[in-house]
Amino acid sequence: MLGTPVARKWGQHFLKRPAVAERILETAGVEVGTPVWEIGPGAGILTAALRKQGVRVLAVEIDPKLGAALRERFRGDVDFRLIEGDVLALSLEVLDEWDSGPWKVVANLPYNISTPLFFRMLAERHRWQSLTLMVQWEVAERLCAGPDDGKAYGVLALAAELGFKRRLVFKVPPDAFQPPPKVDSAVVHLLPVESGLSSEEEQRLLNWIRCLFQQRRKTLFRNLRRCCPEWVQQAGEALRAQVQMRRPEDLTSAEWRALFAWFCKDMEPTTFPEAEC
Repeated sequence: MLGTPVARKWGQHFLKRPAVAERILETAGVEVGTPVWEIGPGAGILTAALRKQGVRVLAVEIDPKLGAALRERFRGDVDFRLIEGDVLALSLEVLDEWDSGPWKVVANLPYNISTPLFFRMLAERHRWQSLTLMVQWEVAERLCAGPDDGKAYGVLALAAELGFKRRLVFKVPPDAFQPPPKVDSAVVHLLPVESGLSSEEEQRLLNWIRCLFQQRRKTLFRNLRRCCPEWVQQAGEALRAQVQMRRPEDLTSAEWRALFAWFCKDMEPTTFPEAEC
């Protein structure tokens, strides 16, 4: 199947090294009978490794040519199911129809959907035991970054820390794929955690952070004046003294949470910056 023509519009880079697939499975900790959701199985190397270990696989593939090849390869396998379509448009109730879960997600994600798909996984994390994802190296850095990691630290890192225990496991070079991408990839392992917030509160927090990171080189106080002018006027010098000359990337996750709690205490939900962010 590695001879299958690549559809560039879907960001396809097929894993071709079985040893990498085995290491991904080791990271995921899959066992016989584990329900696994595989996104973008492509040429099926990771799928075959999962099935070899007795894992039950529900795969989603957008490319109809690859879908046909996968159906032929795994014909008669009752523990393999393929859904053809766009994973971003898929109702996740289809998972419940096959297994009550919780599921493990094991995937070599297409580069062009990794970030929007992550945010969907975050919102639906009650469904997952864990996520073991191969993504572009830059995305892996951004998912696992902390305040001392410069430009890599931002909304994606704060969102990931909000909902997961994060680990960047190993780097994967371009020559592990066909065709080789222009950049390195990496495998990240995510374990869901509770944030203590409702889903609506999480979304408001992330929208708020996103707004304040739009001009990340400006001070946080200036960004607050742009996004939340009423609050800045109300909080006054106490807020200025709290944030001083710090920039958005200088705050830890705990500090963001505390600042947001202060904002929520003072302001009505209708004043939250959302649509413009």
